[in-house]
Amino acid sequence: MNAVDMLFFESDCWGRGLNLIAGVDEVGRGSLAGPMVVCAVILNKNLLPKQSTLPNGATLYSQVRDSKQVTPKRRSILSKFLLNEVLCYSIVEVPHYDIDNLGISACTKNAFLTAVKQLGTPPDHVLTDNFNIPLLAQESQTNLVRGDNRSLTIAAASIIAKVYRDELMVSLHNKHRKYQMYGFDRHKGYGTRYHRQMIKKHGLSDIHRKSFHISFETDM
Repeated sequence: MNAVDMLFFESDCWGRGLNLIAGVDEVGRGSLAGPMVVCAVILNKNLLPKQSTLPNGATLYSQVRDSKQVTPKRRSILSKFLLNEVLCYSIVEVPHYDIDNLGISACTKNAFLTAVKQLGTPPDHVLTDNFNIPLLAQESQTNLVRGDNRSLTIAAASIIAKVYRDELMVSLHNKHRKYQMYGFDRHKGYGTRYHRQMIKKHGLSDIHRKSFHISFETDM
């Protein structure tokens, strides 16, 4: 899907006089350790036609999609590009202890709302990746299944959040000896085979999500 197709929902809003469109997405929701990170972003539609290019000639906007479909190196390039292009953005960290105390679903909805409220400019409409925001007027939001593959604004939020969280997990690994045994720099806290092996060997750290009832099976 190209950048024009990825602006279908944004264009529909613009056509109805809703000019400031926020996209919201999360990363780390399924991680076994560390925070979940939510990003909200409003793209500057006046900059979208710019032909900023990668070395192969493709426009940078054409590379923006679900962060899981983009290589780490490309995500870093795109995140820096987007942070210079957006009208405004906000990032919310949801710590592991809030997830344990409140549950992942409630934390996701709360963080989506907080991220929208913390935007420097109030949006006219909000596009979310799947999640409904209960305390936001229903007519002011559109919840898209696989939104990070269908909306450029949601995909931009996904990439910014992913780069932010990955850097955070790598920093935790590098700065704290007590976390280095888990290899957070490798898997960023997700439930990889290696991560589960390290949990089985060393037990849970203070940033693991105890409420997830982590399995030690390593053949998953």
